[in-house]
Amino acid sequence: MLTSKTHKSNIEKDNYSAEDYANWGFIHLENKDYDEALKCFQKIIELEPNNPKNFINLGHIYEKMDMLDSAKKFYENALKIKNNNIEAIIHIGHILELQGDYHQAVNQYKTAINIDPRAIEPRFCLATLYDKHDMYDEAAEEYQLILEINPKHTKALHNLGRIHFQYGDYAEALKSFQHVLKLQPENTDAWNDLGSVYEITNNVIQAISTYRKALGIDPFHEETNFNLANAHFSLFLSSPNIVNIEDIIKRLNFILSRNPHNKKVQELLNKIKGS
Repeated sequence: MLTSKTHKSNIEKDNYSAEDYANWGFIHLENKDYDEALKCFQKIIELEPNNPKNFINLGHIYEKMDMLDSAKKFYENALKIKNNNIEAIIHIGHILELQGDYHQAVNQYKTAINIDPRAIEPRFCLATLYDKHDMYDEAAEEYQLILEINPKHTKALHNLGRIHFQYGDYAEALKSFQHVLKLQPENTDAWNDLGSVYEITNNVIQAISTYRKALGIDPFHEETNFNLANAHFSLFLSSPNIVNIEDIIKRLNFILSRNPHNKKVQELLNKIKGS
Protein backbone atom coordinates (compact mmCIF):
# COMPACT_ATOMS: atom_id res chain seq x y z
CA MET A 1 0.00 0.00 0.00
CA LEU A 2 1.26 3.48 -0.86
CA THR A 3 1.89 5.76 2.11
CA SER A 4 3.09 9.34 2.44
CA LYS A 5 6.12 8.01 4.37
CA THR A 6 7.08 5.76 1.44
CA HIS A 7 6.90 8.62 -1.06
CA LYS A 8 8.71 11.01 1.24
CA SER A 9 11.53 8.49 1.44
CA ASN A 10 11.61 8.16 -2.36
CA ILE A 11 11.65 11.94 -2.81
CA GLU A 12 14.56 12.31 -0.43
CA LYS A 13 16.49 9.81 -2.57
CA ASP A 14 15.59 11.50 -5.87
CA ASN A 15 14.78 15.22 -5.72
CA TYR A 16 13.67 15.15 -9.37
CA SER A 17 10.99 12.45 -9.21
CA ALA A 18 7.77 14.15 -10.38
CA GLU A 19 5.97 10.81 -10.13
CA ASP A 20 6.77 10.50 -6.43
CA TYR A 21 5.71 14.08 -5.77
CA ALA A 22 2.45 13.36 -7.58
CA ASN A 23 1.78 10.15 -5.64
CA TRP A 24 2.57 11.83 -2.36
CA GLY A 25 0.42 14.81 -3.31
CA PHE A 26 -2.59 12.63 -4.15
CA ILE A 27 -2.28 10.90 -0.79
CA HIS A 28 -2.35 14.28 0.96
CA LEU A 29 -5.31 15.28 -1.20
CA GLU A 30 -7.19 12.11 -0.25
CA ASN A 31 -6.49 12.87 3.42
CA LYS A 32 -7.69 16.49 2.89
CA ASP A 33 -4.26 17.79 3.85
CA TYR A 34 -4.47 20.48 1.21
CA ASP A 35 -1.47 22.58 2.26
CA GLU A 36 0.89 19.61 1.90
CA ALA A 37 -0.79 18.58 -1.37
CA LEU A 38 -0.17 22.09 -2.72
CA LYS A 39 3.52 21.88 -1.86
CA CYS A 40 3.84 18.62 -3.78
CA PHE A 41 2.11 19.84 -6.93
CA GLN A 42 3.92 23.17 -6.83
CA LYS A 43 7.17 21.19 -6.84
CA ILE A 44 5.96 19.19 -9.83
CA ILE A 45 5.35 22.42 -11.77
CA GLU A 46 8.96 23.39 -11.09
CA LEU A 47 10.02 20.04 -12.57
CA GLU A 48 7.50 19.97 -15.44
CA PRO A 49 6.47 23.58 -16.19
CA ASN A 50 5.05 22.74 -19.63
CA ASN A 51 2.60 20.04 -18.59
CA PRO A 52 -0.96 21.49 -18.39
CA LYS A 53 -2.13 18.58 -16.24
CA ASN A 54 0.05 19.83 -13.40
CA PHE A 55 -1.69 23.20 -13.41
CA ILE A 56 -5.08 21.48 -13.54
CA ASN A 57 -4.14 19.42 -10.47
CA LEU A 58 -3.22 22.58 -8.58
CA GLY A 59 -6.45 24.23 -9.65
CA HIS A 60 -8.35 21.20 -8.39
CA ILE A 61 -6.76 21.54 -4.94
CA TYR A 62 -7.61 25.24 -4.71
CA GLU A 63 -11.15 24.39 -5.77
CA LYS A 64 -11.35 21.87 -2.92
CA MET A 65 -10.22 24.69 -0.61
CA ASP A 66 -13.00 26.97 -1.95
CA MET A 67 -10.36 29.36 -3.28
CA LEU A 68 -12.16 29.70 -6.59
CA ASP A 69 -10.22 32.64 -8.04
CA SER A 70 -6.92 30.86 -7.42
CA ALA A 71 -8.30 27.66 -8.93
CA LYS A 72 -9.48 29.54 -12.03
CA LYS A 73 -6.06 31.13 -12.42
CA PHE A 74 -4.33 27.73 -12.59
CA TYR A 75 -6.89 26.34 -15.03
CA GLU A 76 -6.23 29.40 -17.20
CA ASN A 77 -2.49 28.74 -16.92
CA ALA A 78 -3.11 25.24 -18.26
CA LEU A 79 -4.84 26.81 -21.28
CA LYS A 80 -1.85 29.06 -21.90
CA ILE A 81 0.16 25.88 -22.45
CA LYS A 82 -2.54 24.11 -24.49
CA ASN A 83 -5.41 26.35 -25.54
CA ASN A 84 -7.70 23.47 -26.56
CA ASN A 85 -7.43 21.56 -23.27
CA ILE A 86 -11.04 20.50 -22.77
CA GLU A 87 -10.50 19.45 -19.14
CA ALA A 88 -9.28 22.94 -18.19
CA ILE A 89 -12.12 24.62 -20.08
CA ILE A 90 -14.70 22.47 -18.27
CA HIS A 91 -13.15 23.27 -14.91
CA ILE A 92 -13.33 27.00 -15.66
CA GLY A 93 -16.97 26.56 -16.60
CA HIS A 94 -17.60 24.86 -13.26
CA ILE A 95 -15.89 27.70 -11.38
CA LEU A 96 -18.03 30.24 -13.25
CA GLU A 97 -21.14 28.27 -12.28
CA LEU A 98 -20.12 28.33 -8.63
CA GLN A 99 -19.54 32.08 -8.90
CA GLY A 100 -22.98 32.60 -10.43
CA ASP A 101 -21.74 33.65 -13.88
CA TYR A 102 -23.98 31.23 -15.75
CA HIS A 103 -23.78 32.99 -19.12
CA GLN A 104 -20.00 32.67 -19.24
CA ALA A 105 -20.20 29.09 -17.93
CA VAL A 106 -22.42 28.23 -20.91
CA ASN A 107 -19.84 29.82 -23.23
CA GLN A 108 -17.07 27.72 -21.69
CA TYR A 109 -18.97 24.46 -22.17
CA LYS A 110 -19.87 25.43 -25.73
CA THR A 111 -16.20 26.21 -26.43
CA ALA A 112 -15.25 22.71 -25.27
CA ILE A 113 -18.02 21.18 -27.40
CA ASN A 114 -16.80 23.09 -30.45
CA ILE A 115 -13.33 21.61 -29.94
CA ASP A 116 -14.74 18.08 -29.81
CA PRO A 117 -18.45 17.76 -30.67
CA ARG A 118 -18.43 14.12 -29.50
CA ALA A 119 -17.01 14.93 -26.06
CA ILE A 120 -19.75 13.96 -23.62
CA GLU A 121 -18.56 15.68 -20.43
CA PRO A 122 -18.88 19.33 -21.56
CA ARG A 123 -22.22 18.57 -23.22
CA PHE A 124 -23.49 16.95 -20.00
CA CYS A 125 -22.27 19.96 -17.97
CA LEU A 126 -24.15 22.25 -20.36
CA ALA A 127 -27.29 20.11 -20.18
CA THR A 128 -27.35 20.01 -16.38
CA LEU A 129 -26.74 23.77 -16.22
CA TYR A 130 -29.77 24.33 -18.45
CA ASP A 131 -31.70 21.83 -16.34
CA LYS A 132 -30.91 23.62 -13.08
CA HIS A 133 -32.27 26.87 -14.50
CA ASP A 134 -35.49 25.37 -15.86
CA MET A 135 -34.37 25.65 -19.49
CA TYR A 136 -35.85 22.23 -20.14
CA ASP A 137 -36.05 22.40 -23.94
CA GLU A 138 -32.37 23.27 -24.20
CA ALA A 139 -31.43 20.63 -21.62
CA ALA A 140 -33.48 17.94 -23.38
CA GLU A 141 -31.78 18.72 -26.68
CA GLU A 142 -28.35 18.26 -25.12
CA TYR A 143 -29.36 15.03 -23.38
CA GLN A 144 -30.66 13.70 -26.70
CA LEU A 145 -27.35 14.54 -28.39
CA ILE A 146 -25.46 12.76 -25.60
CA LEU A 147 -27.62 9.67 -26.11
CA GLU A 148 -26.89 9.73 -29.84
CA ILE A 149 -23.20 9.51 -28.94
CA ASN A 150 -23.67 7.05 -26.07
CA PRO A 151 -27.13 5.39 -25.87
CA LYS A 152 -26.16 3.87 -22.49
CA HIS A 153 -25.44 7.16 -20.73
CA THR A 154 -27.72 6.49 -17.76
CA LYS A 155 -27.53 9.99 -16.24
CA ALA A 156 -28.63 11.59 -19.50
CA LEU A 157 -31.42 9.01 -19.84
CA HIS A 158 -32.57 9.59 -16.28
CA ASN A 159 -32.50 13.38 -16.52
CA LEU A 160 -34.32 13.27 -19.84
CA GLY A 161 -36.98 11.11 -18.19
CA ARG A 162 -37.38 13.72 -15.48
CA ILE A 163 -37.90 16.42 -18.11
CA HIS A 164 -40.57 14.28 -19.80
CA PHE A 165 -42.20 13.91 -16.36
CA GLN A 166 -41.99 17.68 -15.82
CA TYR A 167 -43.79 18.24 -19.12
CA GLY A 168 -46.45 15.65 -18.32
CA ASP A 169 -45.25 13.25 -21.02
CA TYR A 170 -45.57 10.27 -18.71
CA ALA A 171 -45.32 7.58 -21.40
CA GLU A 172 -41.87 8.84 -22.44
CA ALA A 173 -40.83 9.30 -18.82
CA LEU A 174 -41.83 5.70 -18.15
CA LYS A 175 -39.71 4.48 -21.07
CA SER A 176 -36.69 6.50 -19.93
CA PHE A 177 -36.78 5.24 -16.33
CA GLN A 178 -37.34 1.64 -17.44
CA HIS A 179 -34.38 1.94 -19.79
CA VAL A 180 -32.20 3.25 -16.97
CA LEU A 181 -33.22 0.30 -14.80
CA LYS A 182 -32.32 -2.19 -17.51
CA LEU A 183 -28.82 -0.71 -17.46
CA GLN A 184 -28.67 -0.10 -13.70
CA PRO A 185 -31.09 -2.38 -11.81
CA GLU A 186 -29.86 -1.03 -8.46
CA ASN A 187 -30.57 2.64 -9.28
CA THR A 188 -32.78 3.70 -6.37
CA ASP A 189 -33.54 7.13 -7.81
CA ALA A 190 -34.79 5.58 -11.05
CA TRP A 191 -37.05 3.17 -9.14
CA ASN A 192 -38.38 6.10 -7.14
CA ASP A 193 -39.06 8.17 -10.26
CA LEU A 194 -40.68 5.21 -11.98
CA GLY A 195 -42.98 4.88 -8.97
CA SER A 196 -43.86 8.57 -9.30
CA VAL A 197 -44.96 7.98 -12.90
CA TYR A 198 -47.23 5.15 -11.80
CA GLU A 199 -48.63 7.23 -8.96
CA ILE A 200 -49.41 10.32 -11.04
CA THR A 201 -51.13 8.14 -13.65
CA ASN A 202 -53.39 6.73 -10.90
CA ASN A 203 -51.75 3.30 -10.72
CA VAL A 204 -51.26 3.51 -6.97
CA ILE A 205 -50.81 -0.22 -6.36
CA GLN A 206 -48.02 -0.38 -8.97
CA ALA A 207 -46.49 2.76 -7.50
CA ILE A 208 -46.41 1.22 -4.01
CA SER A 209 -44.78 -1.93 -5.37
CA THR A 210 -42.16 0.15 -7.20
CA TYR A 211 -41.37 2.32 -4.17
CA ARG A 212 -40.86 -0.87 -2.16
CA LYS A 213 -38.36 -2.08 -4.74
CA ALA A 214 -36.47 1.19 -4.32
CA LEU A 215 -36.42 0.82 -0.53
CA GLY A 216 -35.25 -2.77 -0.89
CA ILE A 217 -32.08 -1.25 -2.35
CA ASP A 218 -31.84 1.76 -0.02
CA PRO A 219 -34.16 1.63 3.03
CA PHE A 220 -33.11 5.17 4.04
CA HIS A 221 -33.96 6.89 0.73
CA GLU A 222 -35.84 9.90 2.07
CA GLU A 223 -37.90 10.82 -0.98
CA THR A 224 -39.00 7.24 -1.59
CA ASN A 225 -40.03 6.78 2.04
CA PHE A 226 -42.16 9.90 1.75
CA ASN A 227 -43.61 8.86 -1.61
CA LEU A 228 -44.52 5.43 -0.25
CA ALA A 229 -46.23 6.99 2.78
CA ASN A 230 -48.09 9.43 0.54
CA ALA A 231 -49.20 6.66 -1.83
CA HIS A 232 -50.44 4.58 1.11
CA PHE A 233 -52.37 7.57 2.41
CA SER A 234 -54.01 8.04 -1.01
CA LEU A 235 -54.98 4.37 -0.90
CA PHE A 236 -56.24 4.77 2.68
CA LEU A 237 -58.58 7.59 1.61
CA SER A 238 -60.21 5.37 -1.01
CA SER A 239 -59.92 2.00 0.77
CA PRO A 240 -59.35 2.56 4.52
CA ASN A 241 -59.86 -1.12 5.35
CA ILE A 242 -56.72 -2.26 3.49
CA VAL A 243 -54.25 0.27 4.89
CA ASN A 244 -53.00 0.64 8.46
CA ILE A 245 -52.77 4.37 9.11
CA GLU A 246 -50.34 3.75 12.00
CA ASP A 247 -47.84 2.26 9.54
CA ILE A 248 -47.97 5.48 7.52
CA ILE A 249 -47.42 7.59 10.62
CA LYS A 250 -44.54 5.35 11.69
CA ARG A 251 -42.83 5.78 8.31
CA LEU A 252 -43.26 9.56 8.41
CA ASN A 253 -41.82 9.71 11.93
CA PHE A 254 -38.89 7.60 10.72
CA ILE A 255 -38.16 10.25 8.08
CA LEU A 256 -38.40 13.03 10.67
CA SER A 257 -36.01 11.16 12.96
CA ARG A 258 -33.40 11.50 10.23
CA ASN A 259 -34.44 14.92 8.92
CA PRO A 260 -36.57 16.95 11.36
CA HIS A 261 -36.79 19.82 8.83
CA ASN A 262 -38.71 17.93 6.14
CA LYS A 263 -41.74 20.19 5.67
CA LYS A 264 -43.56 17.84 3.29
CA VAL A 265 -43.53 15.10 5.92
CA GLN A 266 -44.88 17.41 8.61
CA GLU A 267 -47.62 18.66 6.28
CA LEU A 268 -48.68 15.08 5.50
CA LEU A 269 -48.72 14.21 9.20
CA ASN A 270 -50.98 17.20 9.84
CA LYS A 271 -53.25 16.11 7.00
CA ILE A 272 -53.49 12.61 8.43
CA LYS A 273 -54.37 13.97 11.87
CA GLY A 274 -57.10 16.08 10.29
CA SER A 275 -58.56 13.25 8.25
